[in-house]
Amino acid sequence: MQVYGADFSGARNPSQGIYFAQGSLTEDSLVIERVVQCDDRLDLFAAINSSKSPWGLDFPFSLPASVFQQLGIKEWKQLLREVVNCSRTGFEHKLKMSQIPNCEGRCQRVSDCCRYVDAIISSFSPLKRTNPNMRAMIYGGFKLLSYLRDFGNVVYPFDEVDHGAARLYEVYPSHTWAKIGLTRRKNLQEFADEFNKNFNLKLKLSEELFHVESLDASDAVVACTTIGYVIFKYGLADWNVQYPWITQKEWDYRSQEGLIVKL
Repeated sequence: MQVYGADFSGARNPSQGIYFAQGSLTEDSLVIERVVQCDDRLDLFAAINSSKSPWGLDFPFSLPASVFQQLGIKEWKQLLREVVNCSRTGFEHKLKMSQIPNCEGRCQRVSDCCRYVDAIISSFSPLKRTNPNMRAMIYGGFKLLSYLRDFGNVVYPFDEVDHGAARLYEVYPSHTWAKIGLTRRKNLQEFADEFNKNFNLKLKLSEELFHVESLDASDAVVACTTIGYVIFKYGLADWNVQYPWITQKEWDYRSQEGLIVKL
């Protein structure tokens, strides 16, 4: 099975920040075969749409449930439609008018800034404004998800699973780095060595990927590894199953806030 992971950029000019990794998953190993830099989000769209494979994507797929209420939005599909129908500045204006508080710190608890899935792993808020600008990230990411769904692809856990289409999963590479005891780095051989010490799936890299050119490229490999391992261990064939890495609160709020696939 082919599996993919992507590090995403919400910038107006994303040419330096979007990479995806492609891997081959077998019964006992995951071989990362290549990393591709995308000049544009359209390149990523084309790769996903033509793949009919699982993808781990490194950006938030949704917002905190309380923000849905503040924006006058009832369901996740409506959230995507609102973003598609907004300009970048218009979307930012809607968020400002909702009077969401400062969201610059890492998530420690559920709030207007943080989903249950964010609080569990202390990730950045989807509504963080600076360094990184997550509001730009979700604007571009929600549009990408909406357009991919229009072409018949499916998003976990919001849609019904379709194994004949691309399956899109939210992942958080920083959590995977932390699980194996490393900080982000370009030396992926170190990542593979530590992963193989801790998990029963053999991770192999093509030689040219022992050291990559950027941390974005590195995170694409980690995203691919994350989704590859979770599929290896749990299958993810049924999207109505509460897998062991999902807490009850995350599960209860999944229809609005989504789920992060994690080791």
